[in-house]
Amino acid sequence: MFKCAKVLFASLLCGLSLLTAGQAGAQSFPSRPITIIVPYGPGSGNDVIARELAQKLTDIMGTSVVVENKAGATGNIATDYVAQAKPDGYTVLLTSTSGIINQITSNVRTDMPKDFDPVGFAGMLPYVLAVHPSFPANTVAELVALAKKEPGKLNFNGPVGSMSDFLGSVLMSTAGVDLVMVPYKSTSDAQVDVLAGRIELWFTTAASALSLAKAGRVKVLAVTAEKRLQVLPDVPTVREAGYPALTAEVAFFVLAPAGTPKDVLTKFNEAVGAALRTKSVEERLATQGVQMKIGTSEEVRAYIRAELEKWRGVIKGGKS
Repeated sequence: MFKCAKVLFASLLCGLSLLTAGQAGAQSFPSRPITIIVPYGPGSGNDVIARELAQKLTDIMGTSVVVENKAGATGNIATDYVAQAKPDGYTVLLTSTSGIINQITSNVRTDMPKDFDPVGFAGMLPYVLAVHPSFPANTVAELVALAKKEPGKLNFNGPVGSMSDFLGSVLMSTAGVDLVMVPYKSTSDAQVDVLAGRIELWFTTAASALSLAKAGRVKVLAVTAEKRLQVLPDVPTVREAGYPALTAEVAFFVLAPAGTPKDVLTKFNEAVGAALRTKSVEERLATQGVQMKIGTSEEVRAYIRAELEKWRGVIKGGKS
């Protein structure tokens, strides 16, 4: 009886020690540098947002927050890397709706709802349809007319299973044109060929195209947002251009490996929210076309589940 009581007491003491250690770990978080992994290259929407966040989070969290790009395999390299990282909040992924679509269209090893714990939203960003300045079309209608005259000649950027691929496919199906998709690791990786005129249609985030558009290096024919962008007031929406099916805005969010302590997620979520609400960050992101979107971990989790269901229906319908 006495031995049993000793065993019980030892078990309780061990459990209390683990609980205390966990609480202490959460209270001391962060105590070393944090890395935000970006699944696409420099200049991508993910990268632009991650770098703005990292700069402000370094001040808010009192530790160095750095960005590391791990492009390739339609984002799977970065996604798999973070999913296998230690669940302590020091290695996180900044992904987006494109990452959700990739869960459906690609052969993935990572299950986003199961293998990650959401930290929070990190903004919303529309895509644009851009072309080289010398491209003969100045509107979506002119582009469609050109594509119908020369079926199978005009191309657009991938990668396979991305939002760019989806938008190109929707344009083909709704306009009745034949385009060729050229795969790239990311929308930003296609930029060199767009500027050289080797890629005719560039579906990319507003953040990737804005500086080039202002410099006259690309023409933006339409934005995929519901409303025109303040930074591109003369560019019509795809709805105004006659193709409402192309309307799409990409949500960005931060994910941590599954099993990350809830207190760590909460502290990280509060820091991300504070960073995004900072006037300087909000203004800089707005110049890139990024719109405010902030939410709790559970709101991100619900968003991922809803988007997975939605895109499964969209993609299944497109294949039927």
